[in-house]
Amino acid sequence: MKKLWYRSVAVLLVLLLCSLMPAALAAEDGMYEYEVRDGNAVIVRYLGSGNPTVTLPVSLGGYPVTGIEENAFGKLDGENKPHSEITAVNIPAGITYIGDRALAGTAWFDSAAAGDKDGFVIVNGMLINYVGNKKNVTVPNTVKIVNYGAFEKNEIVNVTLPASVTEIRDYAFYKCTALETIAINGEITSIGKSAFNDCGKLTELHGDSISVLPDSLETIGDNAFYNCVSLSGTVDLGQGLIAIGANAFANCASLDGIRVPDTLEMVGAYALGFSLVRKDNAYTPAQKADFVIYVSHEENEDAAAEQEILKTYSKTSKRIYNYARNPDGNGYFAAFRLVWDRLAYPFKMGDVNNDGKVNSTDARVALRHSAHLEMIEHEDDLRAGDVNGDSRVNSQDARLLLRAAAGLEKLPD
Repeated sequence: MKKLWYRSVAVLLVLLLCSLMPAALAAEDGMYEYEVRDGNAVIVRYLGSGNPTVTLPVSLGGYPVTGIEENAFGKLDGENKPHSEITAVNIPAGITYIGDRALAGTAWFDSAAAGDKDGFVIVNGMLINYVGNKKNVTVPNTVKIVNYGAFEKNEIVNVTLPASVTEIRDYAFYKCTALETIAINGEITSIGKSAFNDCGKLTELHGDSISVLPDSLETIGDNAFYNCVSLSGTVDLGQGLIAIGANAFANCASLDGIRVPDTLEMVGAYALGFSLVRKDNAYTPAQKADFVIYVSHEENEDAAAEQEILKTYSKTSKRIYNYARNPDGNGYFAAFRLVWDRLAYPFKMGDVNNDGKVNSTDARVALRHSAHLEMIEHEDDLRAGDVNGDSRVNSQDARLLLRAAAGLEKLPD
């Protein structure tokens, strides 16, 4: 019995040690430091020097090379490139991931020789840089991914993306201060963090139509459209969106509203309808006056239903802000869900026992439910009892209901 106990402890210790080991260990092979990830090699650092032409290997340590990590050829020191001697880079077809600034440390990266006749630097379907000088740009249909920082700080004015593009990665158009329009066509699934951050002249997003993004779009990253102060009107985020990151549309001073689908599963802090006021190196969020958040359901597709949605949901943002007592936490998304539920299944907030009024009896029912003495079974009654919008009925809701019954607390509309 004692041997079995020792053996069990030993197994647990081995498992613990394994869990503490790094997921990928760096190794060296010739001129490269690499890591093995999921059976593939990813180049993390170039160790060579003095070579004007570099041909990346198809394998390292017996593993196929599929990626180049960010800053693999050294970090830029201002305008100084760590590997300015490298004027040509040959990249094998097996590489499907190139990290942010992975090749920026070479002279080749920003040279005309790296680009095609129009200045696009395209590697295995990834647009990694633009070295052209045109202001109006149509990206080739061979591009599937607009890579990290591909147009960062460029002076382009109008950009059309082809239907082949499925990803716009982080910082792709960061600080493109002259950019006015971007046409996002086809089956785009994600827009990365800070992708259009500080594009101060951006006025129009073209998707399926003006200001309507494709239904294929699933994620919008943190700060994606932060400080796009000229973006105006109402932007429709399509019918397939799952997540919006923090501050995604913060500081969009000219934006009147956002239309979001009920497919959302995550809304980041201050993502919609907020400005962030800087003071003493800190940002204070403020709700944007008259900003409207429209919410819709996928099944309402005909034109008449769409108009009804806009009419019915036009004051939704006030409800969302009222429910979101803690907009920098989970309360923000819980507020969206509660509003969608209320619009889809109308009920009187606070009327837990469904008798048409809110009184101390509702507070008692909520309190007994939170103590597991009398469970609320009907879904609409549970929604009615969740007056603080935290997705559950507990003693806090009972307290708010009691105060509402006494006229001391006004429940959300």
